[in-house]
Amino acid sequence: MGSKNISIRNDVYRKLKDSKQEGESFSDAIDRLMAAKEGEHPLYDLVGMLDDEEAERLREDANQFREQFDEEMGRHE
Repeated sequence: MGSKNISIRNDVYRKLKDSKQEGESFSDAIDRLMAAKEGEHPLYDLVGMLDDEEAERLREDANQFREQFDEEMGRHE
């Protein structure tokens, strides 16, 4: 596969560099960001990161946080 040189503003370069994930090339980052713009939700990258047990623990923690927050804010269901 060939390559092309492009010219971008310094501020855009910094944003692109900051958006790169570990081990990701600039081409990979651009491809990922373009796919997200085309309709793929960026959170899809998180799918599969947690096993079932971790996901359940996270759900329970989130529910407990919501309940505690609602209590502190005087909201009751």
